[in-house]
Amino acid sequence: MTWVTQEAEVIAEQNQGQVQVKACASQGCGSCSLAGGCGQGILSRWLMRRSPSLTLHTETPLQAGDRILLGINANKLNRAAVLQFLLPLITLLAAALLAEFIGITSGLLLFLIALIGLASGLLLARKLALANQLELLRQLTPSPTTKANNNLELTHVE
Repeated sequence: MTWVTQEAEVIAEQNQGQVQVKACASQGCGSCSLAGGCGQGILSRWLMRRSPSLTLHTETPLQAGDRILLGINANKLNRAAVLQFLLPLITLLAAALLAEFIGITSGLLLFLIALIGLASGLLLARKLALANQLELLRQLTPSPTTKANNNLELTHVE
């Protein structure tokens, strides 16, 4: 099974069985001589500036400052990407083709129907999106109460 992983840091324990984590900054990107003009470097700096956080459910005792490795199954990630990107495009095209088929030739009306198709595809993708599970693969810096490098699992991400 292939995993897509990201190192994260525990920000705070919110309540019993939940912790708030944020992704750690990438070490490699931005350190080379092309960092100023590289699209990947610019994107990485922009994303790390915002640093969104996630609330994870876990039975593992984690404390603020603990570093963990989160992962998601690559197949689940690919299915989610197809669902989020391809489904709205298909509904946009289907709505435009349906409008053309029933005889709507006004450019503005055709555009509005295509836009409604896009919006419905986005809503449908949101409804169909399953809560993909991020899993705690291992704890990189252990708390005094836990053991290092245990294979631990998280059940759900909100």
